Amino acid sequence: MPGKNEDITRRGFVKGAAGALTIAALGMAGCVGKSEPQQSANNNDQTSAETLDANEKEVTTMAASEVPQFDLTKGTVELNNGITMPVLGIGTYILSSDQAERSVTAALDAGMRLIDTARIYGNEDGVGRAIAKSSVPRDEIFLTTKLWTADFSSAANAIDASLRRLNQDYIDLLLLHHEAASDEAAYRAMEDAVAAGKVRSIGLSNFYESGFERMLDAVSIPPAVLQNETQPYFQERAVKDFIAQTGTVLEAWFPLGGKGDCRTLFADPVIAEVATNHGVSPAQVIIRWHLQNNNVCIPGSSNPEHIREDADVFGFSLTADEMAAIDDLDRNHRFASY
Repeated sequence: MPGKNEDITRRGFVKGAAGALTIAALGMAGCVGKSEPQQSANNNDQTSAETLDANEKEVTTMAASEVPQFDLTKGTVELNNGITMPVLGIGTYILSSDQAERSVTAALDAGMRLIDTARIYGNEDGVGRAIAKSSVPRDEIFLTTKLWTADFSSAANAIDASLRRLNQDYIDLLLLHHEAASDEAAYRAMEDAVAAGKVRSIGLSNFYESGFERMLDAVSIPPAVLQNETQPYFQERAVKDFIAQTGTVLEAWFPLGGKGDCRTLFADPVIAEVATNHGVSPAQVIIRWHLQNNNVCIPGSSNPEHIREDADVFGFSLTADEMAAIDDLDRNHRFASY
């Protein structure tokens, strides 16, 4: 949660980021991100569906050309199941129920339509209250929650409990929060919830290549979204390439580095210089970088001013050189341990 001094961390570096580096200088110094590896020619024209016998499962693999692309004019992405998801929203991690209610209200008022919560956060009821009192139509809101590991063995009941706490008839996106015992059974319960109309899209959180592949072998519906820590120092390129096989979208938690660690990213000379160039905050630069990199972004805050700032990232864009300079910050450095 932001503290009183977060204005310094968000805005101060814009005013004081004189740094000797400019984007042009960065390019001359060789600080240009490498191009992402392309899908092989064998995959470019191939959309394969592994058809097993009638008692087995089918998982659809999308061609590279079908990997969802962000529409930053509309601020949305079409998921691999055809459902449209906003690409920017509010995260509610570590917020109390009352704080989550206020933050979600502020986010909806600022134009955000994506809301992220989880059973383990203990604030689903507050999120539900904010949605209920908002004038924004429910079908314009995209609500995400997550099943906690302790609930995997009774996932169907846990889904119904989340719906009750949220006071909702359906959930737009339901994720398994972590790999754990019974996660395959829990995922199948989420598939059943899709069939029952209780959930529209399903996916995973805190899964990596081996776990993602294991899950594909056990499920019928490929994950629409994978939510992992993703930020300029930890960009998840290998994971992102891996999940492209199913057209799965990467969603960034801790997109700004998280409480405390955001100061490290905001003070980075490259990010600060780009912020100065555009007259925006380092937070806005990082969020815009995520969106132009096709990462769904859910920064969290309990400060309405910061929420409004986070939402205001569609009036500017980063140049190719600026994107490359931030891409080049990747150093496999995480701010969390899960």
